[in-house]
Amino acid sequence: MFRSFIDSHKFVSPFYIIFLVCLLCSTNTVQSQSKRAYKVKEDTIISFKDRWSVKTNAVGWLMTIPNAAVEFDISNSVYNKLTLNLEGKYNGYTSHNFLPYMVMNYWEVRPEVRKYWRTDFRANSGTKPTLYEKLFSKQRVNPRYWRAYYLGGYLNAGGYDLKFSENGVQGKYIGAGVTAGYSIPLYSYKKGYIDLELGGSLGLMMTRNNKFALDRENNVYIPTSDVRNWHIVPFPVVSDLRVAFVFRFKSIKDKYKRIDHAKIQAREAAKLEKRRIKDSIRVAKHMEDSLQDLRKKFVKDSIRAAKLLEDSLEEQRKIFVKDSIANAKKVLKEAEALEAAKKKEEEEKNEKEQRAPKETPLKENEENNDNAVIKEED
Repeated sequence: MFRSFIDSHKFVSPFYIIFLVCLLCSTNTVQSQSKRAYKVKEDTIISFKDRWSVKTNAVGWLMTIPNAAVEFDISNSVYNKLTLNLEGKYNGYTSHNFLPYMVMNYWEVRPEVRKYWRTDFRANSGTKPTLYEKLFSKQRVNPRYWRAYYLGGYLNAGGYDLKFSENGVQGKYIGAGVTAGYSIPLYSYKKGYIDLELGGSLGLMMTRNNKFALDRENNVYIPTSDVRNWHIVPFPVVSDLRVAFVFRFKSIKDKYKRIDHAKIQAREAAKLEKRRIKDSIRVAKHMEDSLQDLRKKFVKDSIRAAKLLEDSLEEQRKIFVKDSIANAKKVLKEAEALEAAKKKEEEEKNEKEQRAPKETPLKENEENNDNAVIKEED
């Protein structure tokens, strides 16, 4: 017989590890809640048995995989909406005198953390809601108050031996992803309730496997390929489809619906304070940017004004120098004209002085001649 199928410690050890981790988490949660239970009002405390849920998935049973799960509320407060879910699946790994041709052995351990919420009424404003509002908003025009929606994350680990033809595959896997769905009330008893849970899980998976075949003569399974080491499956894996029946001591219609207004007000006040600080930082940043812009504009305008003043002074200097040169030339020209006039006057005076001695004797001779003529006539 192919001993890897019944080597139980290889398959059971991860189950015990995950189970112990979840048990420790739940134990610490219970202790922490019990320590501060005296601080909570009695009408806001959920009894210990009402915090438990037991469920089984009909899809798993339809695939001949027995399964069971337990869910536990993390807090004992009626305002709590967080839960811890632990599910186990197991099928096969039994002994046979003659090994079967077809094999479907499978096991899985899956811890989940979930958060529940309900939809609220939203008045019809006449505008069509956006895709984001349809997917993520809690407000609906026609809210279904009896539903409790959930969204969370999961981790899973398991093993598989599958053979439906000549060659089969065996291996182990681990994975992580998101889970989502909703739960509705289905049936009530005197001391309990049956709820219906619908949902699914999508995530990434890492696996390690190899192929094998059946040796009918020796009645053993033999490997037909080398072991392929751990590798990531290159596409998202739908790890779970859920149509589960849930037994609760308190129906889902009465759970996860109370609202702590004080916490909501504190949360809103914190959001407002955060927004105020953010706005203050934005205003300060805007003022800083404005002052920086003003400073740059002032420096730019100052440089422009200084440049204009420098250009104006340069123009004035050029005009002044030009006018000074023109005035100097004019004065120089006037001085030269005055000097020329003075020189000309001196030249004329000199000419007169030079001509004056020659003219005097002539006049005297003429006068003497005239007198002589007068005497002769007499």
